[in-house]
Amino acid sequence: MKKHIALVPSFEPDDKLLGVIKDLQKFDFEIVVVNDGSGPQFDEIFAKLPQEVTYLSYEKNHGKGYALKHGFSYIFEHFKEDSTIVTLDSDGQHKAEDAYKITLECDKKQNTMVIGSRYFDKKAPLRSRIGNFLARTTFSLSTHHRIYDTQTGLRAFSSSLLKLLINTKGERYEYEMNVLLSAVRHKIQIEEVKIATIYIDNNSGSHYNPLKDSVRIFKEVLKFSVSSLIGFLVDYSIFSLLNSIKVDWVYWLIACNVIARVISASVNFAINYKFVFQSNTKLWKAILKYVALAIFILGCDTLLLWLLVEYAHLNEYGAKAIVEVIMFTLSWVIQRLFVFRKRIK
Repeated sequence: MKKHIALVPSFEPDDKLLGVIKDLQKFDFEIVVVNDGSGPQFDEIFAKLPQEVTYLSYEKNHGKGYALKHGFSYIFEHFKEDSTIVTLDSDGQHKAEDAYKITLECDKKQNTMVIGSRYFDKKAPLRSRIGNFLARTTFSLSTHHRIYDTQTGLRAFSSSLLKLLINTKGERYEYEMNVLLSAVRHKIQIEEVKIATIYIDNNSGSHYNPLKDSVRIFKEVLKFSVSSLIGFLVDYSIFSLLNSIKVDWVYWLIACNVIARVISASVNFAINYKFVFQSNTKLWKAILKYVALAIFILGCDTLLLWLLVEYAHLNEYGAKAIVEVIMFTLSWVIQRLFVFRKRIK
């Protein structure tokens, strides 16, 4: 049987942390608690942790993502045997029974992350509903995968995924979204298991800020959108300029589109490689993949443009705008999953 390890990040906890640990011990978890720089006024609570619990701490608060990665690094270094790790919050919003349930479910799976999914009805606190809706929508737009509860902190996975999780960017609440994005990128299955939805004191103890933390979560999609907007403006401007030159050649429309696409694709590649996906793929490999993508997109783009102009009788400029919107979505998915996919170090 696999070893089961529970990792509990904690920032400014109350006595509910001790209840969480007591309940976890009933299911024979090895327990690691990370004090995310809560300050000396909380030392009394952490001092009450049972001796058999591994306690990690540091002085300054860095955020939930940092605390999780700190714990993952410790587990990677000190637990060498094959194990299943479950993460859960310290405020009592996750039941130990649910943690054990998704851990057992993960034991049965290969290359799968099992997450505990909560149901958000009208009784749920407003900021929880807003935060989950924004995160869920962002994730769906980014990956074309639908996950109901992207913000759940209750997640189980094999120790074989620790390197990936340690290398995933983010130090605060955006980290948990980035983990899901990395899982999709590396073709790791994400399975949702329904769990109890618990809100204590209307979730007043949560340190999640819907506006500030949603901006962090949206940042990656926004970066790609700006990059694609620049590419679109370059593409559309060059296409419009060339198309305004009246050339008596039956293939001039296609030639204008090809020239504009080649120039804009070069600009788009440079921005995406360096700033958007911050890829660690070797440059020559990324170029080869991007050229293949560019040829594919160019073929689709040109064919669709020609069909809209010749058969739907649309204006060249209107047809070009429609085609670019369609190609934006297709290009985003392919670049994220194949061209700039990050390797696990």
